[in-house]
Amino acid sequence: MKPDTLQSYGSTIRFLHWTMAACYLFMFATAIAWNIDENLKFLINPHKAVGILLLILSVWRVGRGIRQHKNRPTNTAVTKLGHWAMYALMLAVPAAGIARQIGNGGEIHGTLAFSLLFLSLGHIGMVAYHHIKGESVLPRMLGKS
Repeated sequence: MKPDTLQSYGSTIRFLHWTMAACYLFMFATAIAWNIDENLKFLINPHKAVGILLLILSVWRVGRGIRQHKNRPTNTAVTKLGHWAMYALMLAVPAAGIARQIGNGGEIHGTLAFSLLFLSLGHIGMVAYHHIKGESVLPRMLGKS
């Protein structure tokens, strides 16, 4: 298993990153789908199940990030702030979803989820921006740097 280094992310973080990205793609797609077409409400149960999985993966990822903070690729303060905002939302969104299910979540779950969606799109946009500038950061998360 490859550890995190100052040049690239290790295999555990890469596994968590790409697994969670696929899960979030599913989460956003299902939520948007049933809000467009009520006949797709059957997607709610798989959405909830993947949400629980994401909560577990998020706890693992945040814990790993804290333990490995000195062995991570170097980033600017703004980048670190953006990543920590995403981590906070990765924990808050499923927690709010659970609270909603027990009657205490209200609309905050949806608001937080769409905040995470927009922050994720910004994250992807910044990877593209850096690629265009010739500062390829994607290989660090692909294990190729």
